[in-house]
Amino acid sequence: MDLRICAFFVTIFLCLSILLSPLKSIAQLKITYPISRMVVQRDADNKASVQIAGSYSQSIDLVEARVIAKNAGQGTTTAWLTVEANPKNGQFNGSINVAGGWYKILVRGSKNGTSVAVDSVDRFGVGEVFLIMGHSNAQGTTCFFDGVNKCLSLDGASDERVNVIGVDQNSAAMEQYRNTADTHYLPGLAFSQLLAKSGSSPFAEIAWFWGRTGDELVRRINVPVLFYNAGFGGTTMKDNYNAAYDIPFQHSFIRYDLRMPYVNVRNVMNMYVPTTGIRAVLVQHGENDRRNPEDSTYKYYHKVIEKVRTEFLMPKLGFIVAISSFVDTRFDNVRSAQFRIIGQPNFDTYIGPDLDNINSQDDRPDGIHFSTAGQVKAAESWANSINNVLRSITPYTAQLQPLASISCAGANALTLSQPPGYAYEWTNGSTLQTITAGPGTYSARIKSPQSTIFFPPAIVVPLAIQPSPPTVTSENGSWVICRSTGLTLTSTAGEWTEWSNGATAASIRVTQPGVYTLKAKNPVYGCLSGGVSQTIGLASVDVELRMQTSRRVVALNDSVRFSMLVRNTGECDAASVTVTSRLPSPVTVVSLGPAVTFDNKAVSTTIPAILSGQTITRQYVARVTASGYYQISSEITAMANKNAKAIPNDGSANGEMDEALVDLRTIANSSAVYTSPNPAQVPIAPVISNQPAPDPGKADLSLQIRLNQLVAAVGQPIEISLMVHNQGGAEATNTVVGSPLPSNIQFISSVSGMGVSSGVVSGKISKIAVGESTTLKFLVKTLKTGTFTNQAQIVSTDQADSDSTPGNGYANGEDDQASVLFRTINPVTAN
Repeated sequence: MDLRICAFFVTIFLCLSILLSPLKSIAQLKITYPISRMVVQRDADNKASVQIAGSYSQSIDLVEARVIAKNAGQGTTTAWLTVEANPKNGQFNGSINVAGGWYKILVRGSKNGTSVAVDSVDRFGVGEVFLIMGHSNAQGTTCFFDGVNKCLSLDGASDERVNVIGVDQNSAAMEQYRNTADTHYLPGLAFSQLLAKSGSSPFAEIAWFWGRTGDELVRRINVPVLFYNAGFGGTTMKDNYNAAYDIPFQHSFIRYDLRMPYVNVRNVMNMYVPTTGIRAVLVQHGENDRRNPEDSTYKYYHKVIEKVRTEFLMPKLGFIVAISSFVDTRFDNVRSAQFRIIGQPNFDTYIGPDLDNINSQDDRPDGIHFSTAGQVKAAESWANSINNVLRSITPYTAQLQPLASISCAGANALTLSQPPGYAYEWTNGSTLQTITAGPGTYSARIKSPQSTIFFPPAIVVPLAIQPSPPTVTSENGSWVICRSTGLTLTSTAGEWTEWSNGATAASIRVTQPGVYTLKAKNPVYGCLSGGVSQTIGLASVDVELRMQTSRRVVALNDSVRFSMLVRNTGECDAASVTVTSRLPSPVTVVSLGPAVTFDNKAVSTTIPAILSGQTITRQYVARVTASGYYQISSEITAMANKNAKAIPNDGSANGEMDEALVDLRTIANSSAVYTSPNPAQVPIAPVISNQPAPDPGKADLSLQIRLNQLVAAVGQPIEISLMVHNQGGAEATNTVVGSPLPSNIQFISSVSGMGVSSGVVSGKISKIAVGESTTLKFLVKTLKTGTFTNQAQIVSTDQADSDSTPGNGYANGEDDQASVLFRTINPVTAN
C-alpha cells in the first residue's frame, strides 16, 4: 500500500478514536475548533474572520491566539490577538481576522498576565473552497483496454495546502450512504491532504486530476484550497435537474428516490459549506448531455444553478462551467448551451476550461475519459480558468458554529447541552439534546429544521470536575469565639470556596456562634464538593457581679442610688449579659439609668458586650417606704457565653460570683427585715443527718458562718453572720462564740453587741433553746486586696456538747467550728 494512503487512514483512525473515546490524559487547554487542515473561504479582501474555540480546565482570565505562516510567503503571521477575556464555564470562543494563507494556530490561556496553558493546531488555511459537480470526468474513473486501465488516476496533490474531507468509498458507511443519501453516514470535519486514494467527500474515490489542479492553483494564488467532490459518473445535467426539482425519472443505476445525483450537491451545501464557506461550484458536465437539444440543456444548467442558489440562500454563488462535450467528437448543441449559460448577463456564471481541446487518442483513450496525460492537461486548464475568474466571484464565508452549554451534573460529570431546536447526533451515539458526560472529549452534529448542519466545538471534560471536600482551620486552633472581633476560619480550598453565609473568600471572620458549612468549588465550572460543617461556639468567660449603694443609712422615704457593676475578669470578651435586681415590697423605683428597665418589681438591664477586663455599671434610684433593715440582691439571669464560675439565674443565695447583695437600714430603728425576692433559687438538697439521738442532759451546738458577699472592694463593709444551732436534748446557756480576725481585716461594729479583743471578735448568747438557732452579726472591712479565711468556734458553754469540745481550735472538723473564704479587690468604677 502507498505509504501516504496508509498515513491517511492512520490519521483518520486516530481522529475518530479521539472524538469517540474518553481521553486518558486531558490537557488543561484544548483548541477544538478549527480542526487540523481545515480551510475556510477568504473574503473579497483576502481575509477571514476565523472562529477560535475550545475547552479549558484551569482558572484563566484571558484567551489569546495568533497564526504563524507555515512557510515564508504563505500567509501573514499575526501578533497575539484576544479571543475572549474572562471566559466562563470551561469554554472559550471568539474570532480573529486572518489573511489568506497556510498557518499554524497557537492559543494560550493566561491568568493575571501570566501564560498558564497553551495549545496549537498544526495546519489551518484561509483560502478557496470549491464544490465539484459533474459526471465521471469530474468524479474520476477508469477505462480498460485488454485488461489494462488506460485512465489511471494522477497521484494526489504534492502541496499539503490542497485538502479534502477524505472518505473511503469502499467502507460500510459509504455503502449505507449510497443506499440512503443520509448525511449521517458521511464523515464529519476530518480534513486531510488530497492523496491518490484519500477520496473526497461526498462521492469521489480517487484524486483524478483534482490533486494536480490544486497544486497548480495554489502555485498561482498562493493560498490553500479545499475541494468537495459531488461528481457522479454516468449522470447528466438533466438528471440533476430532475432530482433537484423532484421530477421522477427512470435510470439503471441512479436512485431517483434518493434524489441522486443532485442530493450530493445538497448534502455538501447543507453539511460542509456552513462550516467552511465556498467560492464557487465547478461544473464539468456535457458529454452525457449530447443527445439533448441545446435549449433543453441550457434549461437544465439554468434551473440547477437557480435551485442551488435559492435553496441555500446564496443568490450570487458563482458557477464556473467547463466547455465540455467531447465523445469522439465535439457536440455543438452542448457547447452552445454551455456558452449561453456562461454568457447570460448578471447570472454569475463564469467560463471554465474548454476541455474539448483535449481530444487526442492519447488524452482520451476511450474517446471520452482522460488518460493520465489528459488529466495533466485538464488540471492545467482548470487551474488557469479558476485563476482567471476567481476575483470576479462573490465569496460566501463560513458561518459561526453554535456553542453547547455546560453545567455541573455531580458525581464528577458535566451536563452538556446543545442549543435547542435541532436534531442531535453525538459522537457517543446519543440523539438527545443533553447528555451527562464524564472525562473525555464530546462533539456532535446538529441539524436545523432546514437541514443545515453545524459542528459545535467539541467539549473536553477534564478528569477532575468535582473537587474533594475541603477542611477548615481556625486562627488559634479553637472553635469558640473569644473576642468580639470574632474568629477567622480558613478553607483549604482557598479562594475557590463557598461558605454557608454566602462568602466566597478563602477566609471569613465569624462573630456569631453557629454551624458554618463550606464546600470547595471547581474554579472553572463552579461544581461544588460535598459540604463540611464546623460548629462555632462562644468561649467561656469570667464575669462577676457586685452592688454598691450611695448610702447605707437612710431616712424613711429617702432615695438611694444602687449600682450594679458587671466586670469581665477573664481573657475572652463576653457577649450579651442580663442582670436582674428584685426589690422588696417597701422599695419603689424613682428613676432608671440608661439601658435599665423596670417591670413587676424587678430592675433589669442587658449589656450587649463586655470586653475582657472591662467593667460596665448600670444604676437605678429607689425609695424605701418602711422602717427596717434591707437586703437587696441582684444576679446575672442570662448570658450568651457560659460563665466559668457561676450558673446564671439559679438564685441569689448560692455565694456565686454572679450574685451580689447590699444592705442598708433606716434611721428609725425597726426589727423588720426586708429582703429581695429570690424566686429562681435552686433548692439545696437536704442533708441527711448522721447525728446520734439527742441526749436529754446535753446540748448539741453547731456553728455556721455566712457573709453577705464573698468578694468585696477594699474598704467595703462585709457583714459576717455566726449562726449557732442547738440540736441537743438540753437548753444551752452562756454560749460564747469567737472569731479571730485575719490580718488586714478591721472590725467596724456589731448589731449583736459583739466586741473585739486581741484580734478576736466575740459575743455571748444567753440561751439557745432545744431546736432553736441564734445569730450574732458584725461588720468588718478589708485594708488591702487579697484572699482571706474567716474562722469561728464555740469557745465555751455551760452544758457539755454531745459531739464536740468547745474552745479546742478552729480546724478539728467538729461541727462547732466553721470557716469561710472570701477575697477583696480594688474598687471598680463605672464604665
